[in-house]
Amino acid sequence: MALRARALATAVVLGMAAFPALAETWRFVPSIGLTETWSDNINLAIPGLATSDLVTEVTPTLTFSGRGSRAFVEGTVSVPLLFYLHTGSYNDDYYPLANIRGQVEAIEKLFYVEGLVSVSQPVLTPFGAQPIDLTNATQNRYTSSLYRVSPFIKRENPGGVQYLLRNDSTWVNLDGTPISTSNSYTSEWTGTIDTPVAPLGWHADFDLVNVKFNDQNSSQRTNVARVGPRFAWDPVTRLSAHVGYEDNRYPLSDYAGAVYGVGLEWQPTERTRVVANWEHRFFGSSYLFTFDHRTPLSVWSVNASRQISSYPQQLGTLAAGGSVPVLLDQLFASRIPDPTQRQQAVNTYIDSRSLPSQLSSPVDIYTQQITLNQNVSATMGLLGSRNSLFVTVYRYQTEPISASGQVLPPVFGFDNDNTQLGMSLNWSHNLTPLTVLNLAAYAYRTEGNGQLGLKTDQGAARLAITTRLSPNTSASLWLRPVA
Repeated sequence: MALRARALATAVVLGMAAFPALAETWRFVPSIGLTETWSDNINLAIPGLATSDLVTEVTPTLTFSGRGSRAFVEGTVSVPLLFYLHTGSYNDDYYPLANIRGQVEAIEKLFYVEGLVSVSQPVLTPFGAQPIDLTNATQNRYTSSLYRVSPFIKRENPGGVQYLLRNDSTWVNLDGTPISTSNSYTSEWTGTIDTPVAPLGWHADFDLVNVKFNDQNSSQRTNVARVGPRFAWDPVTRLSAHVGYEDNRYPLSDYAGAVYGVGLEWQPTERTRVVANWEHRFFGSSYLFTFDHRTPLSVWSVNASRQISSYPQQLGTLAAGGSVPVLLDQLFASRIPDPTQRQQAVNTYIDSRSLPSQLSSPVDIYTQQITLNQNVSATMGLLGSRNSLFVTVYRYQTEPISASGQVLPPVFGFDNDNTQLGMSLNWSHNLTPLTVLNLAAYAYRTEGNGQLGLKTDQGAARLAITTRLSPNTSASLWLRPVA
């Protein structure tokens, strides 16, 4: 509890006090929410052991932003407080949530410093309960606090040569996990040089990642560098190729050797973009495919990838296509050019339609190993005058790289090797200018890839009616069966 309180306090301090002298315009929006929920299975227990309860959830929230000519900070901090009528001695709790980002242009058009604070409430294992909100009590939930400081140099020379040198220092602290876990520190150095493609140019990059868990004697180092040509096939199509070398040093094994690959980028309009990259790595083929398309009333996204990663890196990466604010920001971009006004419009739209901030996405599994992850996901968003619809589906397979670090205790070891399937649907309909009907449905399946053959299926749905009582007050009625 003390660590969670400290995480929230740190988030507030960093978010509100980091750039007071550089931000010229500040905006603060406090709010508070009250939700009453009755459940006949508050702990999501097996049949025969279910317990019913009435839950009161009080959520104070502060959304703020500060902007200046060379600095900005923006974020949201909230603390849902949950009170259980019958099981309060076991389940009463609070869950800090924060998402704060800021940037300072320390030297004009050259040197920048970016900061990020994220406090979230993820679940530990996809084989355990995955409630769609905080009301259902589960030991599978924990508090993750991520802090990142990123100084970087970014410049474009008069000849059009662009270069970037960046360091991301990331601290990840975990609290309230059902098994013993260790905090971590990650240092990642990245650098790129790109020349103009007219029609032939070249590029070079390097990526040096060092992950250190507090209880490990040695760190996990993944280092790779590349160089190669780029060619403009036509005004909307670019081709690339590269060769390079990687040197990876893990606690129990080392991998080193040549890397090589090819890439394609196709952007026929400002609203459509396709990127496809393939590369040979020590674990075999690595690839990345993205397709993004938007119209004034729709957004479409398809992503596929096969690459290695660590748990701290996964926590710091937003699932592609899964952020509702990001999708809405893309939809509103052509109508509201100003970023501040667009952010306000996005927040208002989400609140008025009871939309989630995040669509369904795979569970980031805690492990002190390097894992090979294969992900395929697709997201669709549609906006109409009275209706909105967001749908996402995904398939995510993860397996550990052999001898890459310390494994989990045997009872949780199967978590490292599994396949997650999931989908979510969120539909809203304006019954009146002040009243919105919202339907959300979720389904998950997790299958163990090992000899145990474990499998779990989960599903949930929620129907809500929200009406605005005044400009600053709204009320909701929810019906939520859970399977």
